[in-house]
Amino acid sequence: MRDRKPASEQPGTTAGDRSAPPVLERVHRRVPAILSGGPWRFRLAPDVDLPGAVTDWRLLYEGAHSRIYRLEAAALVVKLAEPRSRPRDDLRKYVMCQARREYRGAAFLNALGLDTPDMRGWAVSLAPGAHYESALFMRPLPPFVSGLRLLRSESDADRRAAFLARLASELGTLFGHGFVHKDCHFDNLCVRDDGRLVWIDCDIRRPGSAARRRQGLRRALALLRRTARNDIGEREWRIFKQQFGEALAHAPNGPSLIDEIQ
Repeated sequence: MRDRKPASEQPGTTAGDRSAPPVLERVHRRVPAILSGGPWRFRLAPDVDLPGAVTDWRLLYEGAHSRIYRLEAAALVVKLAEPRSRPRDDLRKYVMCQARREYRGAAFLNALGLDTPDMRGWAVSLAPGAHYESALFMRPLPPFVSGLRLLRSESDADRRAAFLARLASELGTLFGHGFVHKDCHFDNLCVRDDGRLVWIDCDIRRPGSAARRRQGLRRALALLRRTARNDIGEREWRIFKQQFGEALAHAPNGPSLIDEIQ
């Protein structure tokens, strides 16, 4: 059965491609072995097919609370998120698991003109004690380096400046439209060979109060600075903040935030 979602819940744009988003289906699939531990609820694009064997899943990244796998046969990348607390409450178990938040967040980022992976669906575990809380399904990206890797390896001043200028512009768009990024650091965005940025962590919020938006901006700046403290010079950081402020000045909710980055 096809269940059409509002446009805000239907991201389907590959980085740089504004094609129509997929219509997700509420489907019942044989759960792959790697997701064992209880029933799962899937919301997937019709073209998604999951292999069942653990050997089909190649680990790309292992973080403190998540793992990212590549499924070559299915041309998919899957981000598995572990629960942050146990027991899981019903809100996170059934409504706002991390994968669904990121899926929705990608739609908002795309609407602002920011690039994300091509999202193909999400799934949530219904088992209280499941090892993984949720799964986010996306298409693989074209060749890229992480923002942090670029800062650590790139010696060309013009390329570094172009990257930081583009990031300042996109952050100005994001925060200037009332959003905050939950985990804003240089390893959560990618730089493609053509210089475009791709936001690979799409867990964003839209706080209702100005105070919380300002707090979110302060936290984002602190996290960006801390994760690249040995990789950005003082002059580069000063210019980046100046460009960030200029981008905020041209966004609907940006002027009220500018003094947070002075």
